[in-house]
Amino acid sequence: MKTLFTLLCLVLCSGVIGQTKLTESTFKKAIAKGVVVVEFNAPFNAENSFKDYKELEHCNYYRVCIVASPSLKKKYRITSYPTLLIFRSGYVEKKYKGNIMLELDVDGKEVQEKVDELFMNKF
Repeated sequence: MKTLFTLLCLVLCSGVIGQTKLTESTFKKAIAKGVVVVEFNAPFNAENSFKDYKELEHCNYYRVCIVASPSLKKKYRITSYPTLLIFRSGYVEKKYKGNIMLELDVDGKEVQEKVDELFMNKF
């Protein structure tokens, strides 16, 4: 039964992830260098994922399914969905949380401004 539940969760998470998805084993390496935007979301909230990710420049964009990666959820204190974390060289620089309607109150332009600020600070 436990195996069946795990498989079901992974299948549901796959539907959420359109971009490269990170797991607990790939996360640390992915955020180690440069500016990285990571979206944490749950399978039940797939329709409210961050839609403007294709417009982002000067960064890498990934998604994490909180069902498949519970230790990352705990480590980064993800309490609402979706949540965007912007990392620079492995450190969290900005956090955007979903509201009570499970939607982000941030658009691609605002996220890009923060990414540009962090990207330019490396020079």
